[in-house]
Amino acid sequence: MSNEPGWRSVLLALLTAGLLVGDAAGSAPRQAGSTGVRQIGELASHWHLRYAAAAGDITQRIIPSTGNRAWLFTTDRRRPATSLLRWNGTSWNPVGSLPKQLRKAGYLDVSASASGDVVLVINHVPGKWDSSTEHLWQFSGGRWTHHRPRYLSWTSDFAVVDQNHAWFAQGGDPEGPPPAMVHRNGAAWRWETPPEATDLTAVAAAGPDDVWVVDHRGRPRTLHWDGRQWKDVPLPCAPALARRDCHERPLLSHLSSLAVRSKNDVWAVGSDWTGGARSVVLHWNGTAWSQVKINVSRTRLGTVRTDPVGGVWIAANPAEGTPYVLNLRNGRWSRSALPRGESSTRILDIAPAPGTARLWVHARHGNGPGETSLIYELQTAAQP
Repeated sequence: MSNEPGWRSVLLALLTAGLLVGDAAGSAPRQAGSTGVRQIGELASHWHLRYAAAAGDITQRIIPSTGNRAWLFTTDRRRPATSLLRWNGTSWNPVGSLPKQLRKAGYLDVSASASGDVVLVINHVPGKWDSSTEHLWQFSGGRWTHHRPRYLSWTSDFAVVDQNHAWFAQGGDPEGPPPAMVHRNGAAWRWETPPEATDLTAVAAAGPDDVWVVDHRGRPRTLHWDGRQWKDVPLPCAPALARRDCHERPLLSHLSSLAVRSKNDVWAVGSDWTGGARSVVLHWNGTAWSQVKINVSRTRLGTVRTDPVGGVWIAANPAEGTPYVLNLRNGRWSRSALPRGESSTRILDIAPAPGTARLWVHARHGNGPGETSLIYELQTAAQP
């Protein structure tokens, strides 16, 4: 079997040579003014276009792993059929051992450990009367293991710690159990539900006893699990409000992404719709959340990811101009823009290569039937 089908090679060459320059140095995005206080420099970086999916294919998730490896889940939505590709440092190779149930799936929920060596996949199997059952698949050491836990239903997000530990946010079945947090501890499953939880969304974990979850109970709030109990951790108030009024007007209306580096270093991004859809970056220092005011405006900040070596990464899609990624490393903020393309190009997800200063970026170019999924590898210089 060829490692690179002919249509993909042609498409990759055209995109690299023409519309999108695959190997280009990062350049500054155009912005319409700024109101932040922390200035952002340019990141010494180089972009490489590693994958381009033809119209009709959907790139679902890029999972970087150790040793310059990566896994890529793609779906042909015309059948539907899902495939798994493995990046060996120079090319993509199909993985033929994908279980039959997953190959026939039209959509999969995928998450992985920080090293990328343990991948969990949730497959929704349709049942009677518009119901579905969630099947859990684990991929590690080149082998797939199937689980069918009765505890999982309506999973909204989940975080993988290691081979034995994972946390699942259950959104709540309108006709079944309420929202819950489920902890997989080896072969055991435990319910560790925060009090008064109503809409559990984003989950992040640095360890089995260091877990954060977002609850959008009206205004968003964060909750932390320390191995014994859940603690409600207040978000900052909007400016010029007394603490007693914070529940009426917190700093942001929606919190979309969390990333945990340690118990004293947690990051979150969200938006304040009441303030004109401005983006908000928050940092937890072990004592309290605080707003990080960086020099961006009219920009939607999406996924936030962290790595001990690469630092903090945030995907940024400005209202005008070229999408870019933000990076905080050694106390300095910098950015690198996607290779120039049309305004319809957007960053969908980012994933740091474990233990390196490299970043994988999943972008989409175009809209409708002609849209193309793109996977870039961003190589950056190590900072002193």
